[in-house]
Amino acid sequence: MKVKKTKIAENDLIAGYLPANYADSFECVINSEKGISADDIMVAFWTKSPKWVNQLFKLRDWVVSPFGIQSGNNRNSDLFEDAIRNNGSYRFIETVAKSNDETVICADDKHLKMYFSVKTIKTKEKQQKLSVSTVVHFHNFLGKAYFFVIYPFHHFIVPSMIRYSIRKLKKSL
Repeated sequence: MKVKKTKIAENDLIAGYLPANYADSFECVINSEKGISADDIMVAFWTKSPKWVNQLFKLRDWVVSPFGIQSGNNRNSDLFEDAIRNNGSYRFIETVAKSNDETVICADDKHLKMYFSVKTIKTKEKQQKLSVSTVVHFHNFLGKAYFFVIYPFHHFIVPSMIRYSIRKLKKSL
């Protein structure tokens, strides 16, 4: 599956959080007998990570913990899934916008605020276009410094996690 970088569409819910200090979007085409919802992909993206990604997040959490940046690890997957599917919140993540084809979550701490969107649109029979977008607002210098460090990894990890999430979902359908 080819994942390519694109721009956030003006009609996407996440576009409502622009302008920002940083924004990107990745898209791909999903071929599937059964439609996959934005919620399905959002849940899989955040709860079914490859082992190497989990290790990178553990390293990240260890490095940034002295600076008060919150950890995304050790979460209860069921509570997190419930928050996504039912417009709720869990820990420091909240579902902030939702439509039939897009879900937007927000993670906010004292250094930065990150919005993350998953959108699916049926394009043909057994085919969907998927877009995954990120919008970041820095609250202070530490937020900017933190993002500067993770930025190179973001462009590698997000497309990898998109492919991984889709593979996992297809196996479970």
